Amino acid sequence: MPSVFLSHNSKDKAFTRKLAERLKEAGIDIWIDEAELNVGDSLLEKIGTALDKANFVAAVLSHNSIQSSWVQLELKLAMTKELAERKVRVLPILIEKCEIPEFLKDKIYADFSDPRDFDAPFASLLRALGVNRQLRDIAPLAVPPAQPNKPKIASQNAENTLQPNKGGLVEFVDIALIDVDKERTYNPDPQKLLYNVYFKLSSYPPAEWVEIFDAERRFPRHTMWRKAWIEGNSAVVYCVPDEVKQFHLHDIKQDIETSNKKYREYLHRRATRQIAEENRKQAEKQAISEALDDLDF
Repeated sequence: MPSVFLSHNSKDKAFTRKLAERLKEAGIDIWIDEAELNVGDSLLEKIGTALDKANFVAAVLSHNSIQSSWVQLELKLAMTKELAERKVRVLPILIEKCEIPEFLKDKIYADFSDPRDFDAPFASLLRALGVNRQLRDIAPLAVPPAQPNKPKIASQNAENTLQPNKGGLVEFVDIALIDVDKERTYNPDPQKLLYNVYFKLSSYPPAEWVEIFDAERRFPRHTMWRKAWIEGNSAVVYCVPDEVKQFHLHDIKQDIETSNKKYREYLHRRATRQIAEENRKQAEKQAISEALDDLDF
């Protein structure tokens, strides 16, 4: 797996930390200053060594970073190495509309400037890194399928809580589409006929559930396919309102049902691993106890 140096300004730390965590989850080795620098370290020496070892430099571009002398220094060092090695090393990551540095203008960038859309540009970034994205824990594993009870619908305002049952699993209350939110629906761009149409969900989905939903929406299934995402306890479709009844309502219901099913499978796999780990610890503890019994002092 590749290693990545995250070049960024400290004012963009929140985004950079999130990106670093997601890259680590994909198995990528990350260098980020707050994790690697210690009091007394030489900045130039540490950063120079990290740049030499990294396969790629991901440049987080914002109004803050393009004015940062440190970020400019890091990128110029990386670009010098890129030109010498004649292979791509610097990957621009745009988190807000800003003036891209001259020496990066000929590069295609991953556009994270829309705060509602993280997964699509993240998938593009992984492709640039040579990684085929797989949602960890969501891909099928060789364990027996869960046997859920008949799905229950949570109340409209309830949080989706997960409680352990006797088998060590957690009981998940299926998320359902319960209504369209006409009050929140609006047109984000008056020059277009497309609206953000909000649908109320029965509860707030867990983060892993949202990730599954996003994966289900990634590939269009018909020519009228529209962008959709989860926002709090709402599903949002960017579409012409007249299209909702014929196309998008069915699509959203189907994706929610699939997300419920896959999330339940994910919970079962996670619980199975937890039980196996607990059994291993108990067996280890028992073995140690037996080995140290009956000692003659």
